[in-house]
Amino acid sequence: MVAVHEVAAAGRGVHYGVMANGTLICTLPDGDVLHSITFSADLAADTVRAMRAHDPRFGFALATDRGFTSEPGFHERMPVQYSPGNESQADALVGHDGATVTIKLLAFHPELTAHDLLEQLPAVIGPGMTANHMGADAVELAPAGADKGVGLAWLCTHLGIDPADVLVFGDEVNDLPMFQLAGRRIAVENAHPLVKQAADEVTGPNSEEGVAAAIERLLADLRVALDPGSVLLSHPEDDIVQIGNDSEQR
Repeated sequence: MVAVHEVAAAGRGVHYGVMANGTLICTLPDGDVLHSITFSADLAADTVRAMRAHDPRFGFALATDRGFTSEPGFHERMPVQYSPGNESQADALVGHDGATVTIKLLAFHPELTAHDLLEQLPAVIGPGMTANHMGADAVELAPAGADKGVGLAWLCTHLGIDPADVLVFGDEVNDLPMFQLAGRRIAVENAHPLVKQAADEVTGPNSEEGVAAAIERLLADLRVALDPGSVLLSHPEDDIVQIGNDSEQR
């Protein structure tokens, strides 16, 4: 989204990220955390055990205040840079003794797609937890009510921006909550059908830099509308919020 008043007031661009399906909001590129939604390590462990009881084939990755662990199959879905200690292990819960805070809990299944999991998991994890698509063949589990729309709403309040003045881009179903909040919604051509249906317009696919093309068109329209002497939003470092960790800025 473009926060016009921030650019005008500061004379420069300030970047923000609504990350991890709305559970982490930070400044970019320095990564200073402004707001986060975490949950207890006990709740994460209870969720893992409930899912294993339903189907022992589920796999998990877990990040807590004690570190990060993942089970076989995770790295194939979400490649991470190798470092000693991040090898897959049989049980992602092992190594988190004494943990109090869960930062991220991810789940996957050898025979189910992420969209299958989104349909099936609510009955397994109960009303206190929610499953969100994470851009790979896995889902992110978080406390109920945590999504990109909630994260974007917090940032709008923090910046003093009316959500009706927000422009968002999306491609997956986890973008729908922010589509419901924002005043203008653009989907990329390769987006999920539900996302394209909820969009006001569709731009080119990610592979053809569709988001960048739409932003350039927007800035060109604004420059035409503004007074000739104004430089507002004329610089590539204008205030753009990145939502998620996709290859293009949102």
